[in-house]
Amino acid sequence: GNKQFPSDDEDVDDAAIKAVMIEKMLTCLNHLSTEEQELITALFFKSKSEHQVSREASIPQRTIHDRKIKILAKLKKLMEK
Repeated sequence: GNKQFPSDDEDVDDAAIKAVMIEKMLTCLNHLSTEEQELITALFFKSKSEHQVSREASIPQRTIHDRKIKILAKLKKLMEK
C-alpha cells in the first residue's frame, strides 16, 4: 500500500531535523571549554557513566553530575540562539 509513503517522508524529515540538530549541537560544543567538551564527549559520545568518569578523573561523582547539568544548561542556551 500507499500508506508507507507518508511515514517514509516523516522518517526523512526526522533524519534531516536530527542531522541539523546534531550539527548545531556540535557547533555549540565548540563554545565550551576543553574540560566541558571532554566531559560531554565521555558521557554522551563514549557512553561512559558518571561513575566511570568520576573514577578516572578522581573527582566525586556528585561534582561530575553537577558539571554535566551545568554544561547541558549552557548548551541548551547556546542552541536556542
